[in-house]
Amino acid sequence: MRLQNLTIENRTIGPKERPLLIAEVSANHDRNLDQALALVDIAADAGWDCLKLQTYTADTLTIRSSHQSMKIDPIWGSPTLYDLYKGAAMPMEFHQPLFERARERGLIPFTSIYDPRDLDFIETLDCPMYKIASFEMTFDDLLATTAQTGKPIILSTGMATLTEIDHALEVLDKNNSATIILLHCCSSYPAPLDSINLSAMTEIGNRCKRLVGFSDHTIGSIAPLTAAAMGAVAIEKHYTNDPTRDGPDHRFSATPEIMRDIAKGVDDIMALRGSPTKQTTQAEMVNKSIGRRSAFAIADIKKGQKITSDLFRFIRPNAGIPASDPTALQEKYALCYIPKGTPIRYEDIS
Repeated sequence: MRLQNLTIENRTIGPKERPLLIAEVSANHDRNLDQALALVDIAADAGWDCLKLQTYTADTLTIRSSHQSMKIDPIWGSPTLYDLYKGAAMPMEFHQPLFERARERGLIPFTSIYDPRDLDFIETLDCPMYKIASFEMTFDDLLATTAQTGKPIILSTGMATLTEIDHALEVLDKNNSATIILLHCCSSYPAPLDSINLSAMTEIGNRCKRLVGFSDHTIGSIAPLTAAAMGAVAIEKHYTNDPTRDGPDHRFSATPEIMRDIAKGVDDIMALRGSPTKQTTQAEMVNKSIGRRSAFAIADIKKGQKITSDLFRFIRPNAGIPASDPTALQEKYALCYIPKGTPIRYEDIS
């Protein structure tokens, strides 16, 4: 099955295209519009393609509760899930100016949707596609409602089993979803390299027969660049202007320098990947002529003289009859004088 390319706002996404680079703002806006707008510029200046927001409130994700299950690791800077999401949620009024700034800077803006009730609002922004986060991929109502918009969907698969991925795709397909891109993901923040298992990305794509990419939560650039080399059609990464800032996501987010390194590295990888056609490249032409062996006279050969094995050797450079065609010299006679140290060419013998 040949996977179909996807076009979003004149940007083609597919196996032979440069990976779509998705700059994930996450909670790094710090609920400050100037900070959020600065992040838009960082993504654009670094050479990324998309700006991705997250649309939720604490009340769309959870409820206030003192139940033990609501308590979280102090590393997140909040005592409970509700407190975490309340502090991390981006104000709804930020969406419009961020979408506008992104488009001004040549970025494609879109968002992760967490609650079907927010879709009407996001649709007013002319959002070209939707992301469904790993934590929400088992929320069937969200899958169904988002699919019914007819917009392309990027679905992260962190924590998922193949059965869960199959189920999510079934729900999306039943609700007339447009093209779906699956993102392989390890939902650990930050994710250690030995947990990434990028071979699973390829397996998911082959098994599900969908476009596949990588949502990265590692520190540094090696994981996303490896994913690009392995054929990821999209790469998503959290980023910040300062990983030492207060806030739940800054500590595992990429710096502007790393974002630039990834964009440049992806360009280099695309050049390295090239095409599936195996042929002599222009860069190899000189060395092919110098380094391959061919027949050279090791003694003067008179016109009419029979070519015998003591009169030639196959040596470098590749200026005469190639060493891959030794039978061409058998039972042959010189049509002209061939001086010692010169190549023996096809037109020199009969």
